[in-house]
Amino acid sequence: MKKKYFATFPLIDSAVETSGSYEKYVTFNGKRYSHIIDPRTGYPASGLVSVSVFAKKTELADALATSIFVMGKEVGIDFINQLPSRMYCSNR
Repeated sequence: MKKKYFATFPLIDSAVETSGSYEKYVTFNGKRYSHIIDPRTGYPASGLVSVSVFAKKTELADALATSIFVMGKEVGIDFINQLPSRMYCSNR
């Protein structure tokens, strides 16, 4: 178990989820393969190491983080920018 903290932050009535290939991956012939599969290709998603999302509900944060990991940085950011903030932002 890792015991060093990079940062901490308070969460009140919200959640944060991270999806990525920083722990679960395999390196084969010099290429890193994620455990997260891109449903469009049937192959492991690539391009990002991790994505973290803050949202009101854990289920939404998890779904968004995994989806954005598969989409990639540019498409994922564009997708988030199209969502109404009430979906993922706390009222605080």
